[in-house]
Amino acid sequence: MKKIFTPLLICLLSFTAFAQDVVEVEDQGVTSAFILNIALPVSVDYSVHDYKITYTTTDAFGQPDTATGFMSIPVQEANVSPILVYNHGTIASADLAPSVPGVFERFAVQAFAGNGYISLAPDYLGHGDSDGIHPYLHADTEASAGRDMIIATKKWLEAQSIRENGQIFVTGYSQGGHASMALSRSLEADGADDGLELTAAAHLSGVFDIAPPAPEILGLSQVNPQLLSFFLNTVISYNHVYNLYGAPENLFNEPYLAEVRRFLNREIDLFEMGAAVDSIMRDSNAIVANVFAEQFVTDVLNAEENLVNAYNDNDLLDYVPAVPTLLYYCNADMTVAASNSIDAEVVLRANGADSLLIEDGGALDHGPCAQPALLRAYSFFQGFENIFPVSLGEPAERPEISLAPNPIAAGSSLQLNGLPAGEQDYIIYDFSGRNVAAGITANGQGIALPSTLKTGIFVLRVDLGDGTSVVRRFQVR
Repeated sequence: MKKIFTPLLICLLSFTAFAQDVVEVEDQGVTSAFILNIALPVSVDYSVHDYKITYTTTDAFGQPDTATGFMSIPVQEANVSPILVYNHGTIASADLAPSVPGVFERFAVQAFAGNGYISLAPDYLGHGDSDGIHPYLHADTEASAGRDMIIATKKWLEAQSIRENGQIFVTGYSQGGHASMALSRSLEADGADDGLELTAAAHLSGVFDIAPPAPEILGLSQVNPQLLSFFLNTVISYNHVYNLYGAPENLFNEPYLAEVRRFLNREIDLFEMGAAVDSIMRDSNAIVANVFAEQFVTDVLNAEENLVNAYNDNDLLDYVPAVPTLLYYCNADMTVAASNSIDAEVVLRANGADSLLIEDGGALDHGPCAQPALLRAYSFFQGFENIFPVSLGEPAERPEISLAPNPIAAGSSLQLNGLPAGEQDYIIYDFSGRNVAAGITANGQGIALPSTLKTGIFVLRVDLGDGTSVVRRFQVR
């Protein structure tokens, strides 16, 4: 594949003054809108140009590293686009990461790009071209992989004279739901340090409260092989990141250790490891405790502090989402139980989140839930996107518009300061992306808010009459 941009070589990376930079961009070609409209459950407006990005980041121990990811850009020159980060779900092997051509999950990224977003999908550490053990469900590196990809890609976009409007949307499904919440938390906490401001987020069928292994698990003799794979992957990951037991032989017993080693050596994939361990257990009438070394079993039974802390360190419910945030789940999900999202909503609301929405996608299992979840994320983001035209290669002049008062009471008059003269059409969306009011601004550039508006965050979109619009957020109390 054609390598179109190499601002620095890996061998010249500075280990003293680390910065997030693109190492290499590989052109993966254009996917036509015609093909996407056949393949996707949602229509798209644009063909997309696909790239594999290699960029600098840090590993789980804070050391400089490189990672890869997938970028898909709408093929159009009329509009300035937002950036969207899609975080992928659990994959069986490194070569199923989004940056690899032919991987099915790329369609999710291309669907957003085909509708006007500059779409990014980090592979995560240990996937794609990244060496070593993948730190599965490790919040810090999930967040840094996404954040550093945004920073590096923004530099590349600027160098290529590709405009982006400063908005950032974040979503992800399954493991990607955990990663998207980790990234959102990071951006809301200190994204401003890097000039990043999160606009909205949608966390889909994710695990948000990582529970330490329960003693009851150790006594099980029959475990769904896929769920066993997830469990083993988490144990391997946290042992690697937190150095709980050291080498694999200190954690696993034979003959299970041999299967774990084959997985770590990339001789078999994640689900093949789970199936092999399950088969050995069944053949020997073993229980889960037999898979692990005695020290691990003892630590689980005694809720050993270091073990418990490793899992608790990756919980994501210790912050208050300030931007519009969607939690989406399906109530027949046998892989990621609905309680993950339901319980997360309770905790986040108790923390003070008032821009939070939760939706039940119906009686679907984990796989079938993915499509409606992503479609809902797209419709959710549409209420907040601010895609605007480019004029003569430069962003069209944007009026500085402020709202007052903000917060405001339902039924009051919302004043808009800075609008051009005349009347303008407007639409008000609630934080679920639904149209709740529409009309024309009054001569005094005021809007009479409906008295039926409930407490929460709303978005006002004003049509300026020249094909452009402005979007502003306000709060009703």
